[in-house]
Amino acid sequence: MPPYENTTTGMWLDVSKEALHFLDIEAISRAAAIHSASHAFLNQFSMATDLRTECKPPEKERQTRESPRKRPAR
Repeated sequence: MPPYENTTTGMWLDVSKEALHFLDIEAISRAAAIHSASHAFLNQFSMATDLRTECKPPEKERQTRESPRKRPAR
């Protein structure tokens, strides 16, 4: 088969140490806050049609046992 090529758009945002510290002080889940912010960001810009998040169901996000399936580094 010939190679499959797909042009996509992506972006990366760094969260400052101060913002992470604030989340810790307020006892807010870092993962939940960042996930929520990514949805809010996508809803505000025209790129929303080109970008997606990798949403895990809440039961998997909060599970306490370690999964044998590892996610690749990003």
